[in-house]
Amino acid sequence: MFLVERGAQLAELSARLNAGTVDSGDLIVISGPTGCGKSALLTASAGLLRTRGTRVVSARRKADTDSPSVDVVSAVRDLVTDLTGNEQRDDVPALARRLADLAHPEEPLLLMVDDAHLVDPDSNKLLQELALLIETAPIDVVLSGSRRVTSHQDSWVPDSLLRLRKRKREVVVRPLTREGMTDLVRRRLGVRSAVPSLVEELVAVTGGNPALAHAALDDMVGAGAAGEPRFGSAFTQAVLSWLHTPACAQLVEAAQAISVLGASCSWERLTSMVDMDLQQLRHIVDGLKASGVVSEDVTLHPRIRDVLLASMDSASLSPLQTRAAQVLYDDGAPAQEVARRLLADGSAPQPWAVAVLREAADHAAQSDQYQDAVSFLQLTSRWCTDDTTRLEVNALLMDANWWSASAMDARRLGSLLDSARRGCLPGRWTARLARRLTWMGRVDDADEMLRLSLDALDREPDARIEAAISDAWLAHLFPGTTRALPHPGHELPPELFVGQYPGLNSAQELPGLLAAERRETLQLRAEEILQQCRPNRSNLEAVHVALFSLLAAELQESVEPWLTKLTAESESGNVPPQWQSTLYTARAVVSWWRGDLTETVDLARRALELLGIQQSGALTGLPRGILLMAMTEQGRHEEVSDELSQPMPLPFTRSPYGLVHLRARGRHHLATGSLQAALADFRSCRDILGAWDMELPGLVPWRLDLSQALLAAGEHEEARHLAEQHITLYPDASSRSRGTALRLLAMASSPSRRAAALREAVTALDQSGDVLELVRALGALSHTYQRAGQLAYGRKTWGRAERIAQRRGAVQALADIAGAVPSARMSPEPLPRQGEHPDLSAAEAKVTELAVQGYTNREIAEALYVTISTVEQHLTHIYRKLGIRGRSELGNLSVAS
Repeated sequence: MFLVERGAQLAELSARLNAGTVDSGDLIVISGPTGCGKSALLTASAGLLRTRGTRVVSARRKADTDSPSVDVVSAVRDLVTDLTGNEQRDDVPALARRLADLAHPEEPLLLMVDDAHLVDPDSNKLLQELALLIETAPIDVVLSGSRRVTSHQDSWVPDSLLRLRKRKREVVVRPLTREGMTDLVRRRLGVRSAVPSLVEELVAVTGGNPALAHAALDDMVGAGAAGEPRFGSAFTQAVLSWLHTPACAQLVEAAQAISVLGASCSWERLTSMVDMDLQQLRHIVDGLKASGVVSEDVTLHPRIRDVLLASMDSASLSPLQTRAAQVLYDDGAPAQEVARRLLADGSAPQPWAVAVLREAADHAAQSDQYQDAVSFLQLTSRWCTDDTTRLEVNALLMDANWWSASAMDARRLGSLLDSARRGCLPGRWTARLARRLTWMGRVDDADEMLRLSLDALDREPDARIEAAISDAWLAHLFPGTTRALPHPGHELPPELFVGQYPGLNSAQELPGLLAAERRETLQLRAEEILQQCRPNRSNLEAVHVALFSLLAAELQESVEPWLTKLTAESESGNVPPQWQSTLYTARAVVSWWRGDLTETVDLARRALELLGIQQSGALTGLPRGILLMAMTEQGRHEEVSDELSQPMPLPFTRSPYGLVHLRARGRHHLATGSLQAALADFRSCRDILGAWDMELPGLVPWRLDLSQALLAAGEHEEARHLAEQHITLYPDASSRSRGTALRLLAMASSPSRRAAALREAVTALDQSGDVLELVRALGALSHTYQRAGQLAYGRKTWGRAERIAQRRGAVQALADIAGAVPSARMSPEPLPRQGEHPDLSAAEAKVTELAVQGYTNREIAEALYVTISTVEQHLTHIYRKLGIRGRSELGNLSVAS
C-alpha cells in the first residue's frame, strides 16, 4: 500500500525511536481512526529501523482467523527461541525478563504491536511485565490501534502501559486531504495528473479514508479504467471489513441504523433507533466521523450505505426498517420519508401507515414523481382494511400508473369499471376514468362513464370539474360522439376552475371554433390557454386541444413560438410522458411543414415511443400519419407498405387524429400509382369531415389531396374546381396550403396560363417555407418552360428544384418532377440528324441540336470552336430550311418529334 501524506509521521516516528538512551526504552503510540493507515505506517517504520540494526519483533491480528485478538506472547516466544536456540516454555513474567536480557545497546530491540486494543489477556500481562523493565532495558514498544468502541476512556492503550504515560509519545494519522487523495490517485494509476472529477468522487465517497480509497482504486485498476471511479468487489469487501473488524455488535448496530435512516438520519433519530447507552453511542459515532466514513450530519455516502444494506439479511433489515418508519413518524418527518421506510420493509401494519402512504403518494404525484406514487399506492392497496378505502386507492393508482408510463392494469381497470356501473365509485373518479378511456380510444366506455358521473354533479363540485374536462376532451378527440353533458344551465362558475384549470373555459370553445372555421377567435382562445398553462398534469388536455387547433387551422406562425417555450419548460422538469409526446407530435408537424423529413421522422418516432400502451388509441394517428407521410416523401415505400399492412385501429376513423393516418395511406397509394385506392381514401376523409362539419386545412387538406389524385387520373375539371374551392375558403396569402392549391390550379389550367400561375405558386410556397411542395411547383414550372421553348429558364428552374430535393432527401418530390420532366438533364429528344433532314448541313445539324438543349449562341460557339456570328448565320439558315420563325418553334418541333 502506498504511503501518502505520511512522510511527516514516518520522520517523527524514526526520530523519536533513535532518540532513546542506550539503557532504556520508549513507548510510542500510533493512533487514528480505522482504515487511515496505522498498520502501513507501522510496517514502514519497522522496515526503516531494521536497516539501522534494530531487531524488530512484530505482533498483529492474523487475517486468516476468526479470532479478533492479537497474540503478542507467541511473537515474543518465537523471537527468543530464534535467538537462544532453545524452545521457550517459560511463563509470561519469565518470558518478559528473558526478552529484556537479550536486548543490548549494540542491537536494541523494538516490539511493534498492531491493533494493540485487541491484545489477548496473556499479551496484556506480558506488556505489563515489560512496562516494569522498559526503563532499564533498551526495548522500544510501538503500538497502533483505535479507541475501543465499547469503552468511554480517552485512551485505548492497555492498562499495563498507562503507568508509562510520562514517557508516552504519540503519532497521529488522519484521513487524506484532497491533495493527498490526488497524489494517491496519481501514484496508483501511474498518471502524471489525476482527473479532478475522479478525486472529488473518491473524497466524497470515502471521506479521505485510505483503506476505502485503495479498494476503489483496486477496482479501477482491475477494470482498466483510468478516468472514472469504480466501486466493485474490492470496495464492497473493504466496507464490510471496516464494519465487522473488529467484531463489535454495538458498532454494527449503529452503522446499520445509520444506513437504514439514510439521509433522514440525525443524532436524535439515531438515539431512538438503537438500544444503547448514549455515551457509548456518542463514542462510536465520533469514531466513525473521525474515519471519514460518516459525515458530520451523521449520514453515510449512498455507495457505502448501499453496501451495508445489501449485506443485511431480511431477518435483520426488516425490523430496522419498521423501527425507522416509527421513529420518523413520531418525529414528524415528511410523509414521503416515512413511506420510503415502509416501502423498503414491504409492510405497513401500523394504524397510521395507510394515511401516511396516501399522503406520500399525493406529494409524489404533485411533484411529478409518478413512479414513486405508484409504489406507495400499491403498498397502500395491500394493507387497506376496508373496501371503500381500497376502491379509492385503486382509483388513485389508476391515475398514477397513467401518468408514470401511460399504462393501465387491465384487471384493476375492469374492477373500476364494474364499481362505477354499480354506483360505488365516486363521481369525480368516474368522470376521470372517462377521460383515461378516451385517451385509450375506448369511446363507448368513455361515453358510458361520463354519463354515469352525471348523477354526482350536483353534490360533488370536483366531480363537475372532472366531468367538464372529460366532456371537452371527448368532444375534441371524437367529435362524432353524442355529448353527454346537457349544457344549458350546467356551465361551470369561474370560481370552480380558474384556480387550478385556467384554460378549461377556452378549451371547451375550441372544437366549435375549429368546426366553424373562425380562425381569428380560435387563435385568440388557443393562445389564452398557452399563456396560462405550464407542463403539469392539470392542464394536459387543454394544452393538447390548443396546440392541435392551431396546427389544424394551419396557424404555423402562431404555434411555433409556443412550442419553443413549452419545450424549454418541459426539459427543465420531470414532465409526464403524455406531455412530452404532445410536444414531440406538434414539433413533428411543424418539421413536416418545413420539409425537414429527417427531423420529422425522429420526432414522430419519439412521440410514439412515449405513448406506450396507447398505440391503438386515436391520438397515435397523428404522429403515425406524419411519420408515414415523411417516409413516403423519402421514397421508403416498402417500409410504409409494411406499416400499412396492419388493420387501421377502429378509433382512427372516429377521430380527426386518425384521419391524418388515413390521409397518409392515401398519399402512399398516390405515390405508388394506386390511384383508385388513393381517391377512395381522400374521399373518405372528405365524407367523415363533412359528417362532423369540420375542416382541418393544416392536417387533412382533403381538397388538395383529392385534386392531386384527380390530376393524375386526368380529371382536370374536378381537380381545378377543388383547388379553386380551397383558395376561396383559405385566402390567407401566407398559407402553405394556398401555395399547393395554386400549383394544382395551374396544372389543371390551359398551358398558356400555366407558367404565370406556377410562378405565383412558387412565390407563395417560398414565403411559407414548404420546401416539398416548392420542389413540385418548381418541377412543374421547369416542365412548362421547356414546352414553351424557354430552355435556359427550364434548366435553371430544374437545377434549383433538384438541389432542394436532394438537400432534404425528398425522393418522392424528385420522382414527381421526373414524371413531369422527360429528362433529368432537361434535354429533350434531339432533332433528327442530317440524313433525316437532308436540307441541313452537318454544321447546321450540330447547331440545331445544341440550340434545342437550351445553349446560348455564345455557348454553342465555344462548344463548336466558331464565332458567334457564324452560329447566328447557321440559325438563320436553319429557320428558313425548317420553315420556322425562331428558337421557340424549334423547341416545339423538337418535342413533337
